[in-house]
Amino acid sequence: MAKENDYTMEFRSYRDGAWYTARVSFEGEMLRVWCFDFPGECYDAFEASQFGECEQLHHFQSRFRPLSKQLQDNECGSVAKGTRVCACQHFAHDDLRFYDAVVDGVKRKKHASTEKEKSCLCTFILFWLNGPKEGNLTATTIEDICIVQSEGELDPILVSFLEMAKGKIDLFSSRSVSASKGVSSMEMTPEGDRSLGSTCGIVSCDDIEDPDLEGTKNAFMILIANIDGELCPSTVTLFLQRHTSVSARVLIFPNLSSEVYTRGAIILDSEKEFQEMCGFLNDPNCIITSSSGRPWVILEILVGLKEIKSSLGTLGHISKSISRKVKSGTSNDLKVLHSGTEEFKRASHLRDLFLEFISHQERLHKRLALEERRIFADEQLVRIKER
Repeated sequence: MAKENDYTMEFRSYRDGAWYTARVSFEGEMLRVWCFDFPGECYDAFEASQFGECEQLHHFQSRFRPLSKQLQDNECGSVAKGTRVCACQHFAHDDLRFYDAVVDGVKRKKHASTEKEKSCLCTFILFWLNGPKEGNLTATTIEDICIVQSEGELDPILVSFLEMAKGKIDLFSSRSVSASKGVSSMEMTPEGDRSLGSTCGIVSCDDIEDPDLEGTKNAFMILIANIDGELCPSTVTLFLQRHTSVSARVLIFPNLSSEVYTRGAIILDSEKEFQEMCGFLNDPNCIITSSSGRPWVILEILVGLKEIKSSLGTLGHISKSISRKVKSGTSNDLKVLHSGTEEFKRASHLRDLFLEFISHQERLHKRLALEERRIFADEQLVRIKER
């Protein structure tokens, strides 16, 4: 019989989209997901062979995360606008379900004092990201709120299942390519590159010609700087899925040999996805960093397919190099640092240094352009006098 402490993760159910405390078991090629307080015979079953492509597997993996932490009365001061939470919705007396939301505001009130502790009387305004109230604002109290935990290792049982499913996708893909091009599967797959996410979620400039994106009138692109050069697109895609409900297209651009960082782009298909992604990336209480501690910095936001394709056109040479060979990685290559920690202070200082560096570069570019115009103007004046 499973014990309560065996339930070490949360799983977002396919049935109602709610998050449940869960555990997993792995038998043969089947993963069983058991939800806490459900009858013993009730579980969701998934076969390793049922995922036809990497995107489906990434979506499945994004449905698992560490257990959210119940917000305590004395912790309400740490919750600010933009904080991502997993909150309770009441359907019946004994039917409570948890869905993701973002704190839109907090109405602070003086805590009520008792003999042992102080009780929080604050009201939290939530903007629901999913569930029956998706897109709506509601008010709730502290007992209905849990803080989403961004960091934590995946259950080893789940990791084993994901690796098996990824292997089956790779095998099917290599066989399909071999059959169409008449080459062996060994020629198509780099030796040893079998890790989850090593070739998934990659987007190149060629993909911008995709008919689905062509039909998008209001595409958005967020340019990110100060990214580690070793990071692969699939790692970013999976990381963003775990922290938002958005499945984004991701590009990682090559850097110059003199640069210690690189740039990337997050491409979104709708304003709703764009707003949610900006809320995550611009949260003043959080900083995204690589495993080495390098903080992300938003450089620019482009709106409209024409502007996006024009910007990517200058980087067209990256297409084949990125899609043919990428480095493997997991969502643990990226971290979310929260305000109040020493890591956050260090990352904030590094981010300020990078912004100062970018500002200095911009001033140098302007000075270069000014000097060039001055030289050209002097040359033109000399030609006029010579005439």
